[in-house]
Amino acid sequence: MQEYDQSRYLLPRIFSFFLKKMGKGRPFVLPGDIKNSKSLLFIDSGDVIDILFAAPVINFFSNNHPGIRTTILVDSKYSEIVKGIMKVNRIITYNRDQLSFFKVDYMALVRKLRRQDIDLLIMLSRRFSLERYLLAFACGAVLRIGFAHPLAFPFMNCEIRTSEDEYEGKKMSGILKAVGLKADEDLKSISLSSREVIHARQLIHFRKPDKEFLTVGVDPSRGKTRHHIIPEIIAYLANNLASRRKVKFLILADPWDERLVRELSKELKSEVIDLVPANINEAVVLLSQCDLFLSSNTNLFHFAAALQVPTVGLFTKYDGKRWVPDDVPNVRIFKGTRGEKLSLKSFFTKVEEVLSIRDETLA
Repeated sequence: MQEYDQSRYLLPRIFSFFLKKMGKGRPFVLPGDIKNSKSLLFIDSGDVIDILFAAPVINFFSNNHPGIRTTILVDSKYSEIVKGIMKVNRIITYNRDQLSFFKVDYMALVRKLRRQDIDLLIMLSRRFSLERYLLAFACGAVLRIGFAHPLAFPFMNCEIRTSEDEYEGKKMSGILKAVGLKADEDLKSISLSSREVIHARQLIHFRKPDKEFLTVGVDPSRGKTRHHIIPEIIAYLANNLASRRKVKFLILADPWDERLVRELSKELKSEVIDLVPANINEAVVLLSQCDLFLSSNTNLFHFAAALQVPTVGLFTKYDGKRWVPDDVPNVRIFKGTRGEKLSLKSFFTKVEEVLSIRDETLA
């Protein structure tokens, strides 16, 4: 269980005290009450990576329990990616400024959720957010499922414990097993809109008609642990790759950081494809068309893993086991050690491994 700052959570503890005094909640039975539910609400975490990790779970309900009406509450800037990778009946969006219980807009959001007549709720966040947890409690769902946290109860009345070392991308799907639901389908991969994929393929083909060239995506974004490989090192590895293979680079990033993108562009010695995604959804669709992806432990790295794009993750010592996709043949992890020269031999070995897997798939 993660440690937490007592003073920081003083207000949540006060809310928790009064909510507990309101009386006991209604009893529930698992998995029966889930299967018999009529409406299911997912509340996002504000981090796009949790949308990716939750997509297979949300789609599981659509595919296996079509009688349950699914709704997701999500940050408005991520609504397009939700439409692209999820099967939900309704999307309710909010703006970051709206998610504060000191504002009138917050109460309007509470009323909107209560009108949905929700009887089952799943919280996507593994971190505690008083605003989101209050929304969960206020929506009126009899069964509220979330990850274990010292302050989860009474906001959540069904807590799921996960291993700290387990890949973050598997924790959300672990909820299904924990509540007694069996998933026969693959809960690791995602699919995109065929129309958007075809459009992205055409955009890249127009700029790279020669099939002998590899489309190599590169992402200089900061990683999930707030550590990342600097653009100069990414460029060093990418340029060495360009000396061995015919490549054209496609710079992708989420969130888009103009300074990092500019620094990387100046360092790359091969042609850079002039496509700039307008949002995370466009970035993900373009990413799906890359022959190879080089990235730190970023949002797009994990999308690439789920999309089965050949990927080499440029990780630091701070990127532990919980950020490494397991049982994913299209991903290899390349770690450098500070103060030591990078092993180009090891890097190229990993590149050739993921490219050979791609070639076998295409054959």
